Amino acid sequence: MAFVWIVQSTGDLHFPVRICIEQDGTIVFSVRAQEAWPGSKGNVFCIRDESSHDEVDLFDELERVPVLHFDRFGKSLQIILDRPTRKRCEFLILQKRYKNRPGTYDQIFFKTQTAQKAHKSRSKVSLYPVSGPLTVVIDSAERYPWRFPKANVERRKLPAGDYALVEAETILAIVERKTFDNLVSDFDRIRIIHQSLQELATLPHPAVVIEAYYGDFMNTKKLDGRYPASHGYRVLSELQAIHPTLPFIFAGTRKEANLWTYGYFRAVSRLHFQQQESLDNTLTAEPVVPYVSSMHLENRILQVLRDTPGGLTAKEMQDFCPDADTTLIKRILLLLKKRELITASREGSRNRWYIDPSNLLGSESSKSRR
Repeated sequence: MAFVWIVQSTGDLHFPVRICIEQDGTIVFSVRAQEAWPGSKGNVFCIRDESSHDEVDLFDELERVPVLHFDRFGKSLQIILDRPTRKRCEFLILQKRYKNRPGTYDQIFFKTQTAQKAHKSRSKVSLYPVSGPLTVVIDSAERYPWRFPKANVERRKLPAGDYALVEAETILAIVERKTFDNLVSDFDRIRIIHQSLQELATLPHPAVVIEAYYGDFMNTKKLDGRYPASHGYRVLSELQAIHPTLPFIFAGTRKEANLWTYGYFRAVSRLHFQQQESLDNTLTAEPVVPYVSSMHLENRILQVLRDTPGGLTAKEMQDFCPDADTTLIKRILLLLKKRELITASREGSRNRWYIDPSNLLGSESSKSRR
């Protein structure tokens, strides 16, 4: 899964530098640039690299650096390199029409970290609005639910959380709602709340939204003798430490919690449709799977199983996720099975895990419909 950034000298007067990103020896993205980074320009003009293997063997390697983050966002490829300085850059890829003949061509600009800092965008946000209402599912057990006036609202049982943003029956974001009294009562069931939050964290874009201020849980008057203020501080710190990928939003009031969640769902919806539009543009040699070195464990497990048709045991999976222990991997596998995303077959005393073929077929067909 590792990506590597490679810079080579080509000996060409017009495009003297080749910049290439490889994944396990396969070229994912490759261009010829007019200047090496950092160079004298912030924006460096590039063309697609069409060098043969024999030609590449003659180039002199100038740099080879691991990639920490590689993702496509709209018309750009955003990259973070594993080095102390000059580590952020992007490639802006525009499609232009030929003036004198039909068809289009790529116009590619390499934007260094200096150029990114100097650029002042006309837009104050990165996610542009999308047409059409949101679809929000409210858990059937939720009493006195929040309001989403311009959304299509449905009531049914959710696998976790209280509110979900969905698209074509796929959960895009999930929110667990907590009032002050809810969360203080959970202090008595600390193991249970940890388990529920672990399940919540396996879903896309999860968040815990609290209808109280952080200071309320250290306020002896509000706690009314149920716990000392120091205990509230310890529990909240523990929740965030054990669930580091899960945002805890202390929204203050019911109205502000509702507003934050509505805005969050809008932003996730915009991000989703922007990413779907990006898939229609061929920016790289291969489709880009968003890659982060510390990628969410669930997503990493799903991606590894997609790339391994023969399946893997939990122990074999640990070779692909060395930063996670076997117990955590097994827990995630069971949750994915519960959501019917993967399946298992028994081999002796161990399970071998696979992507559920019927689920994979369904997701492909839903993509084609979109």
